[in-house]
Amino acid sequence: MPTYAYECTKCRRKFEIDQKISDPPRKRCPHCRGKVFRVISGGGGVILRGNGFYATDYRSEDYKKKAAADNGSISPASEKEKKNKAA
Repeated sequence: MPTYAYECTKCRRKFEIDQKISDPPRKRCPHCRGKVFRVISGGGGVILRGNGFYATDYRSEDYKKKAAADNGSISPASEKEKKNKAA
């Protein structure tokens, strides 16, 4: 359920309310019963920290092979393939 921020035009208090998207907007301040308006907020941001997800985490094997060939290095996946073929 989204959180909506409101500000009272009379007492200038700001408050937030969890409402359904289908609920009508609040019209009155719960503190002084003055008129309120909905404040546009940035919403909740997503913060990824530590060893999170990266664009390269879910690359296809074909892409990894081509990237390794371009870099002139051998990826860990191709090392495993060589060991499996040798066995």
